[in-house]
Amino acid sequence: MKIGILTFHHTTNYGATLQAYALWKTIKQYGYDVEIIDYRPYKTAINYLGRLMPIKPVHGNYSRYKLERHFIPYLIQAWRMRRFLVSKLKLSKEKTYTINGLEKFSNQYDIVICGSDQIWHTKDRFTGGFNPSFFLDFIDSKNTKKISYAPSFGQTKDLKQDRQLISKLISDFDKISVRDNNSLRLIEQDCDRVATKVLDPTFLNDFTEFKSTPKIEQKYILLYSITSYTAEQEEKMKSLIESIPKLKNTLIVSLARPSNIANVDLITVDPEEWVGYFRNAAYVITGSYHGTIFSLKFKRQFTVFTRPDNVKIKDLLQDLSLESRIIDHKENSLFFNNLQVLIMVQCIKF
Repeated sequence: MKIGILTFHHTTNYGATLQAYALWKTIKQYGYDVEIIDYRPYKTAINYLGRLMPIKPVHGNYSRYKLERHFIPYLIQAWRMRRFLVSKLKLSKEKTYTINGLEKFSNQYDIVICGSDQIWHTKDRFTGGFNPSFFLDFIDSKNTKKISYAPSFGQTKDLKQDRQLISKLISDFDKISVRDNNSLRLIEQDCDRVATKVLDPTFLNDFTEFKSTPKIEQKYILLYSITSYTAEQEEKMKSLIESIPKLKNTLIVSLARPSNIANVDLITVDPEEWVGYFRNAAYVITGSYHGTIFSLKFKRQFTVFTRPDNVKIKDLLQDLSLESRIIDHKENSLFFNNLQVLIMVQCIKF
């Protein structure tokens, strides 16, 4: 049996890369011939390229400081992410950058799985907006089973005009699962389909095959965000650290994005190194969905700083009875014994 996976994989986002790897690895462990369909949408590539340069030119030129602090490190990061994908995953022999180019994959697989991540998001500026290809509209459903595993629509309040189209696109799916409550409600209530809510595929893999350990030997606090920090966020993080006695005078390491409160900025780590820094952190402060997941996976004490409308993190923590982690100041320790049971129950739902 041959299985194809369609997801966000060609990206500079660590969480997106690792969820693709985790789903591929899990299916492979069951003995199936599985590969990632190497689809690299132009819009997504262009928008992620924009994230490589979150700076504006001064009088038409980029300062040396900004080039060294932003562009060059992010360019190296993108190269290392691609190297990880090519070396660790099985990608389809053919690649495509266009929707029409996906037609060549219409009858290549017995099963095609779409997911995880926000592949069904209709407004995400980094993913290029609504893309029916991620609903597998190019797959011949007469000969190929169509399954979704943990995709997300993100915010669904703006989807009224798209719901009829979405209902049509998922009408021939053989099995549907989603990642969050918003997506579940839309599928079941507006599209009249049965769906299952499941955890992100990164929960399915323990990542013990990743042997990378941090080059930093001393105890450290890990900061991780997928967007640049604001002055307000940094002030809150600084206040949090100062409010917890055991964290005072601890080295602060920022992954993926530079921070003015960090002692060390690590922008160019590859996904294996990224996992290693989470595994060995003394404490994690994050505003990221996958940053939260890996804090949980490796039983790290953590705090989440997030926007009020970030439903995916709230859903995850509510499912695990950990809403209290979304706070500005928290010194209470988190105990993991019962939490691991809850995670296992969530993982075997689908």
